[in-house]
Amino acid sequence: MSHQAHARRVGPAYVISRALTFFVYSFAIACIVILAIAFFLQLFNANTTAPFVDWIYRAAKSIMQPFRGIFPSVEGKQGSVFNVSMLFAMFMYGLLALAMHGLIAWIDRKIADMRYESMWQPAATPAASSDVVTIPSAAPTEPLTVPAVGTMPPKPPASSGQGPSESS
Repeated sequence: MSHQAHARRVGPAYVISRALTFFVYSFAIACIVILAIAFFLQLFNANTTAPFVDWIYRAAKSIMQPFRGIFPSVEGKQGSVFNVSMLFAMFMYGLLALAMHGLIAWIDRKIADMRYESMWQPAATPAASSDVVTIPSAAPTEPLTVPAVGTMPPKPPASSGQGPSESS
């Protein structure tokens, strides 16, 4: 079985962050498209009695609300309008989408880091755990002697006659 056959298991935070990112970009793209259409309709002096033009202008009016009046509009001789505020709004909606994507990705990474750390941290072990070493009471205890500094360590005990120097 190949590695592609296995279903990729992701946490709910990943799914939520992907859905939020999709929603943010969808909203920003829809706003930018409506504003771009309205910008070109104003620039080419479209007929405001046409239903499509009226619908675009109404949609752009609510989208433009936070940016209205930032920059003055330049009106042409034949009724065309160069709306700099609309261009600024398109730019800001794009930046807003990028900033929201960055924030969502940052939060998602923090959640993944916390999940990773909690997965690899050892759990608190109870007193009767296998990591605890107990010394039986019947084991002989020998006092530890630490040689003084500068003294030679004691020689090992003589072997049982298997060495070459102990021939009879």
